[in-house]
Amino acid sequence: MYDDMQVGYDITAIALGMNALERRLQQGGKALDTEGLIPIYTGEDLVEPNRYADWTEAQRDLAAITAKIGECPLDTRKSFLEALVRSLRAAIKVFRGEPTSFAYRLEHLVGVPAGPADEKVIEELREEIDRALTRRNIIRGSLAERVQSWQGSKFIPVEKLESEYRMLQEEAVRRTAQRVFDVGDFRMELVLTSGTHAAGRCNFLGKTMEINTDIGCTRAALKHLVTHENFPGHATQLLYTADAYRKGNASADVLLCTLNGIPGVIQEGIGDQATEIIDWVEDDDDVIQIALRRLRIAVATTASWKLMQLGEDEQSVVRYIKETGFAINPYVDGRITQAKHIYRGPFNASYYHGNQAVREVRLHTPKERFGDFITYLYGRMHSLEGFLGAPWM
Repeated sequence: MYDDMQVGYDITAIALGMNALERRLQQGGKALDTEGLIPIYTGEDLVEPNRYADWTEAQRDLAAITAKIGECPLDTRKSFLEALVRSLRAAIKVFRGEPTSFAYRLEHLVGVPAGPADEKVIEELREEIDRALTRRNIIRGSLAERVQSWQGSKFIPVEKLESEYRMLQEEAVRRTAQRVFDVGDFRMELVLTSGTHAAGRCNFLGKTMEINTDIGCTRAALKHLVTHENFPGHATQLLYTADAYRKGNASADVLLCTLNGIPGVIQEGIGDQATEIIDWVEDDDDVIQIALRRLRIAVATTASWKLMQLGEDEQSVVRYIKETGFAINPYVDGRITQAKHIYRGPFNASYYHGNQAVREVRLHTPKERFGDFITYLYGRMHSLEGFLGAPWM
């Protein structure tokens, strides 16, 4: 008889074993540097990792679990588990240095369609930004110049970032407790950095939130970082999934929410939809910031496809990101660097597809089913296709 809790445990043990083997063989270099297949894991001693001497042993266990998954009676669950196995097999190919196309890694490793972002979405987002800027009476110059003018007028002085961050974090915690999950006294301390590509980064285990002062930060952008990285974003998902498994409300594979594979798509969708999830869109500044973020991740998805699959000239791709997505050098450098990375490259597309998917399901969720939406979103792992099959869709 099929036992889903046991299958969830077994596939988690396989992934943990692969993570340990990858870290041992790579020794902080090659495909995933020091990040590992599972960058953050909150399961502690809840799941015993499988022990592997080589990738052949891991492939053997993946073949065995695939046979068990074939007996799963629930189509959506079966679809996710099969996608997870495909993703882990694709990861092994990369770790072993086997040649894989960018399109293959998009479809198998990340689990998203192989191709650029939808041009219609990009154009609609530019129009949304145009309308919001007009409401703000920022009407002179090109759209790029108007975006730059808006940002420049809203930048928070570096010396005020910490106090603003603390206020935003406390409000995010309050709203997250009301609508998603009570994180208790868990907080992320602010660390100011420079010389990095990312605008911000969550170090969950160290309980720190990094802000890149090279890029500059408006209140709306800082709010996005707080919600995306912390509450109700990545930090909250880690706390939620660990709690769900400990209480017996979820199978062990929810502990793989940071796995560099299939789960990353909806994980990033949670982060990019986080402000809307806790109903915290206050004004046109937030509208512009959200649309600008969505535009840039769509542009980055297309740029990665142009560069890595179509082989277009890097400088033309850089121009495309700057002109279409209104991006500045640190961000552009980050997207290009990631696109060229043998493993992380296709994950540029996870932000775009994850945001689109979580947004679609959220917008189609009746108010009276919002609690079901949160349980569905946070309480299990998803493939992109499976997630869009929410029961009320």
